[in-house]
Amino acid sequence: MVLGTLGCAWAGKPAKVESLANKYKNAEGFEVVTLGRVGLSLVKIAAVSGGDLDEEDRAALSAFSGIRKITIVDFENTAAGIKERFCRELEKILQGMELILEAKDNGENLRIYGVDKGGSIRDCILYSGDGALICTRGSIDLEHLGKLMEMAE
Repeated sequence: MVLGTLGCAWAGKPAKVESLANKYKNAEGFEVVTLGRVGLSLVKIAAVSGGDLDEEDRAALSAFSGIRKITIVDFENTAAGIKERFCRELEKILQGMELILEAKDNGENLRIYGVDKGGSIRDCILYSGDGALICTRGSIDLEHLGKLMEMAE
């Protein structure tokens, strides 16, 4: 019963984040890009057809093959008042969600939220109050992601 309640609490959170991004997308300095299944498939086809994929590129494609939709928001160059309001509304949505990882580096703070499914993370939200947000729907395979991180070292 507890797991069902937690699952229901998470349900709709990516949709709320996407809705918030769309609310602010016309604000000056706010950039929002959303790709659904078709857009992601076209990106994958373009990457593969280029023929210049190395092992790391192929690992990246494998790690993100479970993603059905991605929304990327860049609000770094937005006016301070709008940025603060957006962050306040976003953090209200993120309250009570499962924090997977928090990383701090040189005053920058990156938080990753999602639903941990053991071997994968579903509906992942990466958020930096400095002006970046990535919201995914679908799942990211941790084994493939781990291989990708090893290659990047």
